[in-house]
Amino acid sequence: MDKFEICPCCSSDACIETPTQDNIIIQQCWTCGMATNSLMIDGSEFEIQNFSQTAEILKDLKQVHNNLAWYPKIINLQEKGMVFPEWNKRVKDWYWAAVKAVPITEEEKEKYPDPNKPGEFYKFKMDMANIKRYDKMCFMDAAEEIGVFEK
Repeated sequence: MDKFEICPCCSSDACIETPTQDNIIIQQCWTCGMATNSLMIDGSEFEIQNFSQTAEILKDLKQVHNNLAWYPKIINLQEKGMVFPEWNKRVKDWYWAAVKAVPITEEEKEKYPDPNKPGEFYKFKMDMANIKRYDKMCFMDAAEEIGVFEK
């Protein structure tokens, strides 16, 4: 059963702790957007395998609390949109970016082949022209922007 805890990254009370059937504990803060699980021991083989090939911004934003590595959570829902951290060079800091998914028209579908399904095409693309940006303590607002909580 999920329970709320104080986030070690931002001290908010919006950090959800969820146990899995495999006895792994997943922690996700809906304020700062940082996430970890009980396998993410800092410097462990599991962490290295899962994050060595990741985007540099994720590595740069990594935090360690209670010997666990915490990384920014990326949401990528093909039919809704994406939430991801983005660097702001002007202020030398970062923020959350949210982009909604928009349908791909029949005329442009050839530009969006699905590499995992030869002969098929994606049905949605990310609307980068209408990106919205949120303070780094507003992860839930960014998630709401793309409709994460809508059914």
